[in-house]
Amino acid sequence: MAVPTPAGPGLPGTVPPETVARGIALAVTAFALFSGLDVIVKLLTARYALPQVIFLNAVFSLGPVLAYAAVRGGVLASLRTRRLRLHGLRALCGVCSGFCTFFAYSRMPIADVYALAFAAPMIMTALSVPVLKEQVGWRRWTAVAVGFGGVLLMLRPGGGMVDVGALAALAGAFFYSSGMIISRLMRGTETSVSFAFYSAAAAMAVTAGMLPFFWQTPTLADLGLSALGGTLGGAALVILLTAFRQAPTAVVAPFQYTQLLWGVFYGWVIFGHLPDAWLFLGGGIVIGSGLYILHRETRRTVP
Repeated sequence: MAVPTPAGPGLPGTVPPETVARGIALAVTAFALFSGLDVIVKLLTARYALPQVIFLNAVFSLGPVLAYAAVRGGVLASLRTRRLRLHGLRALCGVCSGFCTFFAYSRMPIADVYALAFAAPMIMTALSVPVLKEQVGWRRWTAVAVGFGGVLLMLRPGGGMVDVGALAALAGAFFYSSGMIISRLMRGTETSVSFAFYSAAAAMAVTAGMLPFFWQTPTLADLGLSALGGTLGGAALVILLTAFRQAPTAVVAPFQYTQLLWGVFYGWVIFGHLPDAWLFLGGGIVIGSGLYILHRETRRTVP
């Protein structure tokens, strides 16, 4: 689910340290829960069709999201919008990203998918020029080029992990980035909860029409696993939104990269996957490029 990064409460140094620390702790928790969801998705896609997994995940994720909306000022007030078309387009990008990324989980180790998905900041930087008419300096373009070099290291064309799963992971990063760019067009007029809700609603609407062709009645255990996964995803989103309210975006956002650690851990313990040196090298380059782009974005927005 593509969810925009909301603006934090201020620049680093203008927020009390204890508040920043709380925001960091919440962010680390949220990304750990997202990784838990990804493990469940990988388990379920081995037994059920992708549309069914996505549908059930969207259904069960709505509980925490709507509860958060009720607390933050009411469900209807949080979901009210005058930009339904943009919401629909952004949500469609989110659905495409979900299909691609969940499919990648079914084909590849989780850590490999994460490392490729972390190319999203580079893709967003490239898309911001034609769509948002932003000026991108040579430093960020260099970071984009270096980051894509890291992607090529991981893919190792001609002898690496280039297959349909890796291509799906990159396609998921592209659709996620497209959704984020659309979110920027809506910044300041929509609530973060509305982005999450319409993404889940779109996922349910798209996959519901596919269920008659793919539905397989889940076992009670797998239904419980689906409920746990959706709840983890919804709760993680709520916690992450709270983290962004506690600490500046520039502080919270980099902790998304802790997911690579969780991906390595879960992949090893649950699936017996151990990443190779190319993944660590290429993934490190991609993460470094993403952090540098975030740094330049932060400097660019400082008055």
